[in-house]
Amino acid sequence: MNDKIYTFGEFELSVADGELRSEGVVVRLQQKPLLLLTALLEHRQRVVSRDQLRLAMWGSETFVDYEQGINVAIKKVRDALGDSAENPRFIETVAKKGYRFLLPVKETEDAGNAVMPAVLPPGGAALASNSRAPGRVLRRGWVIALAGIVAVAVLGLRLFPAQSAKARHTGQIRSIAVLPLRNLSGDAGQEYLADGVTEDVITSLAQTLPLRVISRTSVMRYKEASAPITQIARELGVEAIVEGAVARSGQRITVTFQLIDATEDRHLWARRYDRDLRDLPDVEAEASQQIAARLGGAPDSQLKRDLANGRSADPEVYELCLLGRYHWNQRTAASLTKAVKYYQRAIQRDPAYAPAYAGLANGYALMPSYSDAGIGEASTKAAAAARHALELDEGLAEAHATLGFLALNKRDWRQGGVELRRALELNPNDATNHHWYAFYLLFSARSDEALAEMETARGIDPLSAVITADEGQFLYILRRYAEAALRLRRAIELSPEFGQPHLTLALINWETGDSSGAVTEARAGLALSSTNPRTIAEAGYVLAITGHATEARMLLETLKHMVRRGTAVPVFTALIHMGLGERDEALKALEQHAKLGGIEGLSQWHAFDQLNSEPRFQELLAESGGVYEPSKLQ
Repeated sequence: MNDKIYTFGEFELSVADGELRSEGVVVRLQQKPLLLLTALLEHRQRVVSRDQLRLAMWGSETFVDYEQGINVAIKKVRDALGDSAENPRFIETVAKKGYRFLLPVKETEDAGNAVMPAVLPPGGAALASNSRAPGRVLRRGWVIALAGIVAVAVLGLRLFPAQSAKARHTGQIRSIAVLPLRNLSGDAGQEYLADGVTEDVITSLAQTLPLRVISRTSVMRYKEASAPITQIARELGVEAIVEGAVARSGQRITVTFQLIDATEDRHLWARRYDRDLRDLPDVEAEASQQIAARLGGAPDSQLKRDLANGRSADPEVYELCLLGRYHWNQRTAASLTKAVKYYQRAIQRDPAYAPAYAGLANGYALMPSYSDAGIGEASTKAAAAARHALELDEGLAEAHATLGFLALNKRDWRQGGVELRRALELNPNDATNHHWYAFYLLFSARSDEALAEMETARGIDPLSAVITADEGQFLYILRRYAEAALRLRRAIELSPEFGQPHLTLALINWETGDSSGAVTEARAGLALSSTNPRTIAEAGYVLAITGHATEARMLLETLKHMVRRGTAVPVFTALIHMGLGERDEALKALEQHAKLGGIEGLSQWHAFDQLNSEPRFQELLAESGGVYEPSKLQ
């Protein structure tokens, strides 16, 4: 086995590790280009023929069309080294003969390669071993390199300086995704740390760069990805990828980032940070700033403000907020309860830390959607926490978005629009802000703008089943059934356990004459989401109107009980009454609903079109005080 290390210029190639490094940072290079580079280094300053390269890369027993393969490998090596065929510094093309490596090369034995596993932390050996398994195309080199970094962190030593490799990108990049950072701490309990750093960097880049930055929801699907960078980039529709890893040992942390031009699988920049845990916010801001600089962005006041806020945070408070966000992202009743508790502990420790209040507001705001928490009480707590966050820091986009969301839920369209516009001003690259603002536009009778806003949200978060399903719902509302069905089926494909798109498909099937398909979809959606009041209502309506009155009445009683407990609103009972042909009962439920703030959102269900000729219904619309006019959405 070749255990040599070749050093040339600012680069170093470890043959045993299969790694090219620049000033201590791994430069991503695939297997065939690495074999080609090794062959050139072994015969440096001599011409190496293409036939010799073929033997080094494929062996004598493999028969392939190697000409194109060598051309591609040479280009990838030159890109990694920052070299060019026109003005070569490293590799010279010798016409009709082959290639020559130009620089002097220092050759040493890799004495440390055989003993490195002995100092790996718990789980480190398994990580390094698993990273070499067949099919683990993505980030193989990172896992091997960072396993060694973890070992160094455990021993409290440094093997090489934390300096950045030279940027080599010359093309235009318009979109970027930050893949989930790997947790190399040897402790699964530190996943929250890797996820938190990932999300913070996404947020910083989204607020800093005039690019499309893919949201957390979509990138987290690649947490255990084994696909090549180029494939992931195609699926997300981006041109650049950031990847890396986090390793923690006590109060020390090592974070590594690498920026890649995914269109050509070219390394652009990399850096490793060895810091105290208390400096983690600084690391996130500095890395975001440097990545932005490599992509043509300039640090703005938002990033500087984030850096200042991070420095002022108590390390324990910051870590509690990371834990809160980790559990908030799980989106279950139990995890939201945990999230609220972590944010409350952060506030107890530092009552002046605004992001903790913003996180607490988000926790309360989502509770009614995932548990039996009362809508009124949860909304009041969420609004109070969000307002306090803004008293401490008016520039928190997250808090403005939460207030906008709460206002829309109360059908206060004007205030919802004000808060969501402010959130978009502060963070125009946030998919959730665009998503919620689209609902404001829809119920303000601005349907074309609403669809455009939803399309923007989907562009930022292309793998979000919720956004895709809601776009399908918008198209259903506008009676564009074929387009709606395509979006809804895509949402089901993205998240097979998601019930809501089945219910909107059920409504489409009924309205396009497929009653049996409507029943099938309604029952499928109800089975997947049996506690969501909207799902229960729409399933009840479809079952009622297709002649399954007994099932529909059972769902109606469930909803009435939820309304009495404050976990559902009366419009849902009105919907089932419409399916049962009970217009008078439906109007009574709508009158009850109107007292809660108006009935402007009824365009979501075409069932209520039947009430347009009812004077009582027209009076309710007039009294609601909203800006929505049903006729404009027809």
